[in-house]
Amino acid sequence: MPELPEVETIAGQLNKSLKGKVVKGIEALREKSFKGKSEMLTGKQVKQVWRKSKMVVMDFVGWEKVLLVHLKMTGQLVLVEKGDRIVGGHPTADWINDLPSKHTRVVINFKDGSKLFFNDMRVFGWVKILEEKIWKQELSSLPPDVVDKEFTVSLFKKLLSGSKRAIKLVLMDQKKIGGVGNIYANDGLFLALIDPKKPANELSKKEAERLWKAVKKVVKKAVVLGGASYSDYKDTKGLGGRYQDHFLVYGRDGEVCKKCGKKIEKIKLGGRGTYWCPNCQMR
Repeated sequence: MPELPEVETIAGQLNKSLKGKVVKGIEALREKSFKGKSEMLTGKQVKQVWRKSKMVVMDFVGWEKVLLVHLKMTGQLVLVEKGDRIVGGHPTADWINDLPSKHTRVVINFKDGSKLFFNDMRVFGWVKILEEKIWKQELSSLPPDVVDKEFTVSLFKKLLSGSKRAIKLVLMDQKKIGGVGNIYANDGLFLALIDPKKPANELSKKEAERLWKAVKKVVKKAVVLGGASYSDYKDTKGLGGRYQDHFLVYGRDGEVCKKCGKKIEKIKLGGRGTYWCPNCQMR
């Protein structure tokens, strides 16, 4: 699943291409994948495309509603215009094959002839129209993203003090902290030299401060690098991000630790692969 840096990259690149385009019509090919009345978008001009949490958000000129896209595990966005393609999300043959394909769930047609395809093999993702009032309510219910100024060290300490769960699971809880997925939770914990299994409320004040700085650092670095194209992700130019060249521990089980030279190990926490150095991160 694309994490915050990857979605930030997608949204930024689509913003450059879609801003100013006028919607000609929407084809909702899979009912489950599209929420709202598709005809409402006809004639609307794209104002901007941006990211909140792991969602791509589209605003339109003079329209109080927004369009949200969540790629989930296998979603992808493919913009086709003048024979060129801008692609993002889960890489499959749909990137280069004729579209729509059997995986195409939604097509947004623009008046200039370009088309934005939302493909989703496993049908976990969605495209949704939301009223401004509901969107504002949803925004207010979301926690601050790890890169937001509202994500303060004092807020982080408060979150940790109220949980006995393993610190890695708290970091990845999207109801508490926005935008920290598996890759960046692993690397952030290593950078802060903290055992991912340690109960959150047992972190000392210094450990909490160290981890707060570390998680923000790895996520911000990943945003600059366009995210990671490790496993099933590529960016919207089809070139892939470059953070995978800088993994600290993620995906490196059996390799030597960059800090101490011991071997990185992989365990399971909350059903997710967890990479750590038992020597550097021992409780």
